[in-house]
Amino acid sequence: MGDILKSLGFEFPKFLWQIVNFLFLLFILKKIAYKPILTMLDERKKSIEDAISNAESAKNDAEKMRKEYESRLAEAKQEAQEIIAKATKLGEEVKKDIVTNAQAEATKAIQRAQEEIGREKDQAIAALRDEVATLAIMAAGKVLGKTISVEDHKKLVDEFVTEVGDLKC
Repeated sequence: MGDILKSLGFEFPKFLWQIVNFLFLLFILKKIAYKPILTMLDERKKSIEDAISNAESAKNDAEKMRKEYESRLAEAKQEAQEIIAKATKLGEEVKKDIVTNAQAEATKAIQRAQEEIGREKDQAIAALRDEVATLAIMAAGKVLGKTISVEDHKKLVDEFVTEVGDLKC
């Protein structure tokens, strides 16, 4: 086996120095490069974990905001429906008040018109009675053939109106 190793160029003292050099290089790399690389990888891992944590936190915050928005939107819709219902109810009440007031005004106007008609009727009846009394006295004066004085005329008219005034037409 020694011949095979020599034919391959394997020499023990050289091999020993190569192992020592390799171990020394490994020690230097561990001290100089391996720790900084591991530190860098740990920092990178931590920054990725922080980014994932921040993303999850942002996602949770966004979900909370969405739920709050939906809740506020639902409240706003309900409030709008309540306002519409109140406005409709108020409109109906105002309509009812307007109709009631209009009916009351119409009733008052009819009452005033009936009172006015009654007054005018009474005035017309009184005027008609005065006229009829005057005509009756004038006719009676012609039938009797004498003239009645103004004082007698007024007295007879008043008596006639008083007697006829009690009669209903």
